Amino acid sequence: MLHHMIKSIISIFGLLFIMSCLVSVGTAEKAYDYNDYYGTWGTKLNTNFNLTSSFDSEPVFDPNTGFSITSTPPGAEIFVNGESAGITRSLKAKEIKGLIPGEYNVTVSFPGYMDYAGNYTVNESEIRSIEAVLSKM
Repeated sequence: MLHHMIKSIISIFGLLFIMSCLVSVGTAEKAYDYNDYYGTWGTKLNTNFNLTSSFDSEPVFDPNTGFSITSTPPGAEIFVNGESAGITRSLKAKEIKGLIPGEYNVTVSFPGYMDYAGNYTVNESEIRSIEAVLSKM
């Protein structure tokens, strides 16, 4: 009888331990972004936009304005106006959002290949698609 009681108590504590581990996994401070194929090691475009409201005609950044970039070969580094903005992916396009509508110089670079470069204009709430096909040197 005592043996069964001890066994039951150990089982209950074991279940409580497992449940607390499961709960702590679900409450992590920062969840993995499954939309970003390369996780957090890809560099991000530095955007220092001022979010103060004003009634003048200066352009304001738009979270739905930017680029959707693919490259052949995948894994090429993307530069927007000379700043590193990430790496192209093999499964889906790399999206760079939150830009001020206007003209941007986009360069896609991969070792052993010639750079792909061009000037692109993005309008408000526009995601501009770029398919960069790099040729070997």
